[in-house]
Amino acid sequence: MTDDHPADFEEIARRFSHLWQALNHGSPETRQILVDRVRDALDRGEARLRDTDCEIVANSFMLEALIHDGAVTQVYRARHRDLGTFHAIKMPKPDHADDPVLRKLMLREAEIGMAFRHPHIAATQTVLRLADGRPALVMEWLGSRLAGFLQERPLSLGEITSAMTSVLSGLEAIHACGFVHCDLTPSNLLADGDLARLKIADFGIALQRGSRHDQFDLAFAGQPDFASPEQMAGQPLDERSDLYAAGCLLSLLLGHCDEESDRTDALEALANRLSQQAPQDRPENARAALHLLGGSAKRPVDA
Repeated sequence: MTDDHPADFEEIARRFSHLWQALNHGSPETRQILVDRVRDALDRGEARLRDTDCEIVANSFMLEALIHDGAVTQVYRARHRDLGTFHAIKMPKPDHADDPVLRKLMLREAEIGMAFRHPHIAATQTVLRLADGRPALVMEWLGSRLAGFLQERPLSLGEITSAMTSVLSGLEAIHACGFVHCDLTPSNLLADGDLARLKIADFGIALQRGSRHDQFDLAFAGQPDFASPEQMAGQPLDERSDLYAAGCLLSLLLGHCDEESDRTDALEALANRLSQQAPQDRPENARAALHLLGGSAKRPVDA
């Protein structure tokens, strides 16, 4: 440090003295405001010192890592500055900030997601408005996706049964509220390490029962490997469309199974029943599918 600009240092010292006096002698309300401002400045300075692009939104959440970079949206892992809790925050990409259709879809996603409180549905917690006007969905943070589990190791029949029980239980709650999820895939199933606590996430293309995606300016929405024939055809959807995806999911899980028994055969039969091409050939609803799953799980290994 040199004395090239002594006036600057004198000004810094003067301001620090005033800040210190305000912190020690001001009213509680004033002190809290000043503490918040100092904390905000320190957070921003820490981000620069770490040579990262750590951004703070709504003066509350630090965006710590980009975990999904889609075509039009991004999802970050965020930390609440006061609570220290982790959250997932989904927002439109900056170059889609003025997209009215995307804005409408995201707010609709938030409304749908906030309608559910269920142990097998990832919670949508609130909606923020970013400085540039973009909506940002704050959601429950669960660090692992089922897609990741499938790359790590084989699954046991017990784990597969637990995962499908979680999925069908979540679907039952979604359908009871009159919605069809429409995007049941391993990437949208989150967990904290235990497949018995698997949670359904991402209501970006969910529909009310009897609706079609083209009503929301979406020519096609979903993953072709899991979308039902009626979803692929753009027809009105009901609960049985999600059951088709559940059948495809069960087949995928069985392909990662390290066991073989009569229970395997029973679960394969259930996967085939769920993923029938015609909706009327599938179980009526998720509750009926859960009943069938329970029967498959209880079937004796040596029967």
